[in-house]
Amino acid sequence: MKEPAADRSTGGTHSRGGHRLRLLTAVAIGLVGSILIWVAAPYNNFVIGSSYITDSYLPIASLFLGLFLVLLINPLLRRFAPRFSLRSPQLAVAFGMLLMASVLPGQGLLRMLPYTLARIPADVRDNRRLAEMYEKMDLPPSLFPDKIGFAQETPVSTSFLTELPPGQSIPWSAWLPPLVSWGTFLLFYWLMLIGLAMIVLPQWRHNERLPFPLLGLEQSMIETPEAGHWFSRMFRYKSFWIAAGAVLLLHVLAGWKQYNPDGVPAIPLNWDLSRLFTEEPLVYLPGYIKRNRIYFIFVGMAFFMPSRIGFSIWFFVVAYAAYIVIGRAYFPPFYYDTIGDHRMGGMLALTVAVVWLGRSQWARVLRLLVRRAHGPEDERDQRAGWMFFAGCAGMFFWMVWIGVQPGWALFFVAFGFMVSLLITRIVAETGMPFIRIDCGYRISLVKLVPMSWLNPVSLYFSTAIAMFFPTASRVSACTMAAHAVGLDRDASPKRQVRFALGLVALLLAGLVICGAVNLAASYHHSMTLDGREQPISSWGTNRMANAHRDLIQWQSGRLSRPVYNQKGHILFGIGLASALEWACLAMPRWPLHPIGLIMVNTFYANEAWVSVFFGWLVKVLLLRYGGAPVPTSSPRHHGVDHGRGLCGGLLGAGSGDPRADGTSVRSRSNSTVLKRNPRRRPRTEARRSCRDRGEASLPEPTKRDDALALSDS
Repeated sequence: MKEPAADRSTGGTHSRGGHRLRLLTAVAIGLVGSILIWVAAPYNNFVIGSSYITDSYLPIASLFLGLFLVLLINPLLRRFAPRFSLRSPQLAVAFGMLLMASVLPGQGLLRMLPYTLARIPADVRDNRRLAEMYEKMDLPPSLFPDKIGFAQETPVSTSFLTELPPGQSIPWSAWLPPLVSWGTFLLFYWLMLIGLAMIVLPQWRHNERLPFPLLGLEQSMIETPEAGHWFSRMFRYKSFWIAAGAVLLLHVLAGWKQYNPDGVPAIPLNWDLSRLFTEEPLVYLPGYIKRNRIYFIFVGMAFFMPSRIGFSIWFFVVAYAAYIVIGRAYFPPFYYDTIGDHRMGGMLALTVAVVWLGRSQWARVLRLLVRRAHGPEDERDQRAGWMFFAGCAGMFFWMVWIGVQPGWALFFVAFGFMVSLLITRIVAETGMPFIRIDCGYRISLVKLVPMSWLNPVSLYFSTAIAMFFPTASRVSACTMAAHAVGLDRDASPKRQVRFALGLVALLLAGLVICGAVNLAASYHHSMTLDGREQPISSWGTNRMANAHRDLIQWQSGRLSRPVYNQKGHILFGIGLASALEWACLAMPRWPLHPIGLIMVNTFYANEAWVSVFFGWLVKVLLLRYGGAPVPTSSPRHHGVDHGRGLCGGLLGAGSGDPRADGTSVRSRSNSTVLKRNPRRRPRTEARRSCRDRGEASLPEPTKRDDALALSDS
């Protein structure tokens, strides 16, 4: 094959001007792709009512546009306009922008916010008691598109929820005050999330060496092709396309069978064993145990996540199913909310553990806030720290401005930090693209205190914070920012900071553009085209319903509280997660990880547990009995593994980091602790213990890896 023109040409290729030209091209492509996502996703999600194309950590929209870029646009540029062709650093910028753009259209924000703001005036208009509570709270009127009051006319909200009357135009001006007021909060919110991602990324990636499976997949997609090739290694292996074709064929047959049930063969991927469990106590088995299906994306990800975590995910689902059966059959009444309390306790404990493991990085960032930075890494961490703490302070003062008590405003900021840290950590360790932190749709911890400690605004905003953090953790800006910034492994610290600030600007632009598209879609469509939802985001309109029920209870002088010992169950979760985390750090062969507890009895774990089990089982059998080592040097095996990962899940599962494929070295995370542990086993013994428990061993670090780890430590 002839060498591509872009590789033969030297004019502008390595010059500073050539790099800037490529960078501008990448930014332009990223902006165009982002606008396409912001325009197409609301109509696809809410008007057509199709599957959401942005609500995951490997979003379909970004993946499709990224593949279109690396398989078609960039090869054409390399052939006909080599000055504009993109290499890995520029592709990382474009694809990172696409990832961040996917935060806005769905559950990351705009599936909820405008629809909730329109529903609130309509609810208050029809409920006198609720109107009295809103009058008592005296919230800033700029938060809502209409005036708040009982029997108050709400033309803006009513038209938004039911469709604009013929001949009327969209009331854009009515939405400007909410855009400014909530946009101010969102600016601080995104500063906090992206700053947090910048702080933890070097710690987790180079010191604790987490696998980051999705990031490894994305880096394989944007890898610069070798001289003489048009595509990166991942796209040049037959195994990649065989896996892609096999998965595609399965889904085509399944879809075709819907139209021709008798004439089309299809391999069933789901099952229902409910008829086998009709007698007590097994009749109490949860539905996700008796009915489930295979999701290739979870099978693929389970193969690349650490064995301990893969085992923990499905084990905790099965163990808590047994807990439900025993509780319902032998210890009635059984309260399902106790499982959520165990999760909450586990979240608190794991947050403390993660911060403790990275304490040297956090201490370093805190010192840099009051000291002069020396070197580019210091400057990067200093600016990341200022972004994070400025975002936290801005959210705090914004909540105080609307009437939240200062103590509760500080608690809400800390709660948001916990949720954002944990969802980013879970995705970094597991590669699960469909996952979120499940705390219900309100912060239940608020109701553990006496009513005298709360005012109505603090109680009300506890549900709003749950919307912005746990509910929106389905597509957290913190996790997406960690992936976007981490795509270019060789980026200088200064470039990382500039890109992070650019991501904040991108989100603000998307808030205006995608928000306007959502308004236009809702004002012109009273329901989805299939007639199943009215208004078009009915789920999004109900996010503050819990807050309204709490306000009515507050007015009556009481708040609903659990009849069981909620504090005791939260303490049990704290103790269990703490014990599991300690065991993981102290015993290499310990099989259970606290991430399994945090994911237990959530929709995503319930759906994925069987697929994770099969992926984990195949991995353990191959490594233990098949003698299949993780390839560390062969480019062919590297491409094959990533091809399997990509095509193993609806053409979109991920692979592991090539330096830590299938294992997560949970180190003490700072050199001080390592020095204080003279009994730390040598690397060869640690590698043997990895093989003994069915995990892949960590490849020997190259000089480049050591240099990167040293520069970021």
